[in-house]
Amino acid sequence: MSAAPPTPQISRATAVFIICSKTFHPGWSDSQTADGTVTITTPTGHTYTSRLYFPGVDTTSAPVQRGSPRKTHGDNRTAKMPKRKRPKAKDRAHRIAAKRALNDAYVAERNQPPDF
Repeated sequence: MSAAPPTPQISRATAVFIICSKTFHPGWSDSQTADGTVTITTPTGHTYTSRLYFPGVDTTSAPVQRGSPRKTHGDNRTAKMPKRKRPKAKDRAHRIAAKRALNDAYVAERNQPPDF
């Protein structure tokens, strides 16, 4: 496969093609021209060039317009998950204790001697 370019590139319809990673394992190489033609070379040296399956389809794409540069996050980028109030084990123990307290109150009320 072609190595990724060192800088982020803009994706557009004429610059994207999909290949199966199971079939096109290491040893295969590919190249793509500006008009969208893809040439694939097999490990044995055979080359295959894509063709236009739908000649009536307009293959030109709009001019690429560069937008503002992407924001960089620096090295302090971490998962955006909320912090736990207590560790998992303590949280589980707390939930069990709370449920047992509810059950104990219910059992204590239910086990009162009957009113005669």
